[in-house]
Amino acid sequence: MDIYNFFQYSDRIICAGLPKEADFKQIKEAGYEIVLSLSMPSDSITIENEDKILANLEIPYFHIPVDANAPKERDFEQFMYLLEAFKRYKIFIHCTKNCRLSTFIYLYHAIKKNELNKILLTQFCEPRKEWIRFRKQILKKYNIEEK
Repeated sequence: MDIYNFFQYSDRIICAGLPKEADFKQIKEAGYEIVLSLSMPSDSITIENEDKILANLEIPYFHIPVDANAPKERDFEQFMYLLEAFKRYKIFIHCTKNCRLSTFIYLYHAIKKNELNKILLTQFCEPRKEWIRFRKQILKKYNIEEK
């Protein structure tokens, strides 16, 4: 797939920056059954009516608007809940640039696989100070020490 900052995390999860409307048909054809967006409606670029586009393709859509300047623990908890609730499904997850998502996937991987994989965290962008603080907060909550 030719989607900005595309990354296949696992056999069932792909992550990316903002797809184009036409990409959703390819996502469905590739067997992905659910779309999860972490983008904010106020982001500089968005997909207008993403929910309706996906409804027309019969793809369930979930939206957790994550503020790039102020990530919240509850957003990450919702993210983890959805990944666990749909662990038998193939999921396409995106935000605008795959920066928010990179931190969320890094934390999810650290918690679920007990492994810190910095490549997941930094492959598309260097985390800003608010994201470093957020990452440390979540890792501390789960008693994971970052070295």
